[in-house]
Amino acid sequence: MLPAIFCAIVAAAGGAGSWSVAAQPDLKAQLDAAPALQVEDLGSPARSVTNYPPCLVPNPDGRTWDVLQWYYKTYYGPTWLYAIDLGTGEVKKQRFPDRHQIHLAGQTLAPDGKYYIVTPVWGRGGGMDLFVYDPATNTLEERGRIVPDLVGERRDLIVGPDGRLYGTGNYVNPPKAGAYVYDPKTRQVRNYGPIGPSHAPNACWGYYLGVCDTHIYVASGKIPWYLVAVNIETGEDKVLLEAPAVGIIQIRQRFPGAVAEVRQEEGGPRKEYWLYRGQAIPKVEDKPPWPPKESPVPKPPPRPELYTGETYPDAQGNAKLWYRLPEDAARLAKIASPGVKPEDLGWKCVHLSGIETYPLPLHRLVLLPNGKIFGRAFGYLGNFLFDPATGQSEFLGDGGGETYTYLLHEGKLWWSGYPSGPVYVYDPAKPWTIGKSGPPGHAAPTETDPASNPRLLGRLFDKTRAKLMRGSAAGADGRIYFGGMGLRDYEGGSFGWVDPRTGEMGGFWRPLSGYRVYWLTAAAQGRYIVMSTRTGNDELNNNQKPPEAKIFVWDTLSQQIVREIVPVPRADRTGPLAEISGGGMQEVRLIGIADDPETKGAGIIYGVDIRSGEVLFRKTVPYALTFPVGHQSSPISDYRLGPDGWIWTFLGKTLVRIRPADAWVVPVGRVEVTGSFAFVGPDLYLSGTEQLRRIRNAVKP
Repeated sequence: MLPAIFCAIVAAAGGAGSWSVAAQPDLKAQLDAAPALQVEDLGSPARSVTNYPPCLVPNPDGRTWDVLQWYYKTYYGPTWLYAIDLGTGEVKKQRFPDRHQIHLAGQTLAPDGKYYIVTPVWGRGGGMDLFVYDPATNTLEERGRIVPDLVGERRDLIVGPDGRLYGTGNYVNPPKAGAYVYDPKTRQVRNYGPIGPSHAPNACWGYYLGVCDTHIYVASGKIPWYLVAVNIETGEDKVLLEAPAVGIIQIRQRFPGAVAEVRQEEGGPRKEYWLYRGQAIPKVEDKPPWPPKESPVPKPPPRPELYTGETYPDAQGNAKLWYRLPEDAARLAKIASPGVKPEDLGWKCVHLSGIETYPLPLHRLVLLPNGKIFGRAFGYLGNFLFDPATGQSEFLGDGGGETYTYLLHEGKLWWSGYPSGPVYVYDPAKPWTIGKSGPPGHAAPTETDPASNPRLLGRLFDKTRAKLMRGSAAGADGRIYFGGMGLRDYEGGSFGWVDPRTGEMGGFWRPLSGYRVYWLTAAAQGRYIVMSTRTGNDELNNNQKPPEAKIFVWDTLSQQIVREIVPVPRADRTGPLAEISGGGMQEVRLIGIADDPETKGAGIIYGVDIRSGEVLFRKTVPYALTFPVGHQSSPISDYRLGPDGWIWTFLGKTLVRIRPADAWVVPVGRVEVTGSFAFVGPDLYLSGTEQLRRIRNAVKP
């Protein structure tokens, strides 16, 4: 006999709001006994590598430069450095140690002419590690751990007036910023340890850094933001400024001091301060309070111009880096045209070979009107097309933001995600242009150019504060709606829209403070946009988390939230939703699935009428829906109406169908790795692994 929790049903008794729901006391046994599905491996359609923007390091000859071109599969490796000596033409390939990010690593040229890089090791223990590139030998040296326990997504590194290197980062426990100084001459480190106030219960980042002759200045964020000054000699720290609740503090070095900028709430005027000798001095005019001083870093030669349009490797692992010396640019000032070669304009080419590319785990799939599947890998890479009719895939290229939600609308594909809620539109009838640059003079249009496909229309952050958009739906008012949430700065939700006819954007966040929007569903033929949420710290209520997640119903006619519904008391997320009412206006019914707050690992299917606000039933099931809840998190899942009119999703690793009429759950079979769906006739295509997968005849007649 199964525990009663796995067959419990709560339903309305009679009346127009009733919903007959089927009990399934044997459901757990059926799910556990579901057979393994036969899954076809269709190959890896997304194979790529990130080419991180190059940096320039002057050579000891005082005339030429080295170019550091980085390639990596993920932030944690494998990572490769191509050190390109423009003086000798030498290209040296080196492996960067795994579990170290070059992305956002602190980097600076020191007075000794060497290039210093700091980045934490990710994993047990943590800590800030130091790497030094020597342009005299074109090699990268690993010097090991210089600050234990210090980590950080950002880890700025700058040269102080005394010629030493100053760095920052953050600690996990306690959640405070950190600061240290490294002397390149003696290789000695002074670690100031955790500085400033604790950000508990939030995480902390040592985000921006400045230094003068007596103090280090750290922007410690992000909830709230503090400007912390550390006395270089004594190690004493103090808070100089605190930003408003939703403000931001940024620091930029202005040798031999620094400037702090405090962004105010809701677009208010920014305030600027000189940072000098432990003080934040209001910046009235552009005259610093310190005397001029020469930098201890030798003045470099004129910088060459770089063109990186062909640094993405081709299928054979070959790429090109173009550069042009200042004297050649001035001497050969011609207008680029089809008959003019890059060399005629002073450009020179360095050939790179043997660049490693990698199959990428697939994230989302969308069936296009032309019958092809558009797919996307995790992160910023890996757009592709797959033709089910021929079995052939086409790699489109990289770019287009980091995508979390897609919407097919009037033949075009819209998407958004991270960072700052970008809104892209892609026309499948036209060629993909992002990343398709040729040599100098033949660059692809920028992604905001009307000729770009896909095209970036803008970012919803300014209207919604969204850092990450996770859901999308089309409204009856012609707008395309997006729902999302904050990251790092805050945990609240966001709701925004774009009008495809005008490009106008709008949105809000305050009614969703404490409620992160994870899914959007259009209902009643787009009259309503339904937001499904997960709880988060509510900055408008002393960072207290609401007791339970809610469904918010937006009426596109009245342009307001008309209803808030709690489908499962004490549940911290309301889960994805699907409309099953057929668009009628008397009752607008949706089925959702949430985690069971009473039983770990269990789920609750529920039915709701969004017009009346009634929760019509709750049915407990033995497994929760596997859906991602974090930034770049996995496993991937899906929840949608299939071509048979049933809801398809995963409970655990079992693919199931849910009959809308009575919430009857039918196991289809088990898979090792879950994924998002694309239905093509009776066949089901799955993401979630590096291979595109297909289940033949998953949808039965």
